[in-house]
Amino acid sequence: MGYYEMLYILSPSLSDAEREELIGKFNEFIGSKGGKVVSVNKWGKRSLAYPIKKNNTGYYILSYAEIPASSVRDIKYFTRINEGFLRIMILKKARPVEQDTVQEKKEEANDVVGSK
Repeated sequence: MGYYEMLYILSPSLSDAEREELIGKFNEFIGSKGGKVVSVNKWGKRSLAYPIKKNNTGYYILSYAEIPASSVRDIKYFTRINEGFLRIMILKKARPVEQDTVQEKKEEANDVVGSK
C-alpha cells in the first residue's frame, strides 16, 4: 500500500451537515477499497484561483491515507460522480518518520558509539 496526500475541494453551497456526511462517505469509500485514512485536516472555506463550476470559493480538506495503488483511479471516479466535489488532487508521498523511531535510532547510535 502506498501513502497518499489528497487535497480536495467541496462545494461551498453544502451545509455543514451535508459536508460532514460527504467527508464521511469519502472516508468510508477509501476503507471499502482496502485503504485507511490516517488524518483529515479541514482548512475551511477559501477563495479559488479561478471559478470552478461557477463557484469562486470552496471548502478545502487535506487528507492523508494509506491506499492500494489500484484504488486511486476508483477514488478519482468517486469524486467525479458525487456532485459535492469540485476538485481533487492525489499525490503519492513518502511515509512520515515517527518521532519515536528517530529517537530510538539516536539512542541505538549512541549505544554503539559508547560501547567501543
